[in-house]
Amino acid sequence: MRILSVRHGFEADHSSSSYEFFALGKLTPDQRAAVQKLTGESPHRHLSFHYQGDWNDIPSVWPDKLLTLGYDTMVSESYDWWAVHLSLPHDPDLAGRLGQYECESDSNGFSLNVGGDRMILYFGMQMDYGAAYDTFGEDAFEGLADLFEKVREELLAGDLSAVWVMVETYGGHEDEEAEPVEPLSASAETLLSVMENY
Repeated sequence: MRILSVRHGFEADHSSSSYEFFALGKLTPDQRAAVQKLTGESPHRHLSFHYQGDWNDIPSVWPDKLLTLGYDTMVSESYDWWAVHLSLPHDPDLAGRLGQYECESDSNGFSLNVGGDRMILYFGMQMDYGAAYDTFGEDAFEGLADLFEKVREELLAGDLSAVWVMVETYGGHEDEEAEPVEPLSASAETLLSVMENY
């Protein structure tokens, strides 16, 4: 028997939930103190939490709180559902433009939540693990964080390619039609290539 090809990949741990937070810059002393008080962890620019089983999960207030305390990105995986949350300064004009791209299909899709001086963008997805391995290597969390650092820069510059590909993949059920974005940015093309649509 001959082996014709080998495809590398990875699988999610279906009995646990993981959350990783990434800060693009250094936390201020006040932010560090607040993070330590909230989590009991020593504050670093990369925080990681892993929980085993259905009965154990991150406290519900932590994600949004940490995303207002200097962390710019949260990447999470739970039972094969992946999500990326981005924390951006609240820009009413950008928030208004993003609203038309909100979409949802079985917890996958895009949504926007504004609170105070921040807006939290949610990207929920299931991944094609073969394509994700080819793109990110063995660490999908860091790979997605790096990809969404580029997405964040594009959004702040007014390029909505990434939210359009969320509509393309998981939308189509909304009353309002989202405005197509063409051409897609390179990061949006990458995002499109690693997402699975069941």
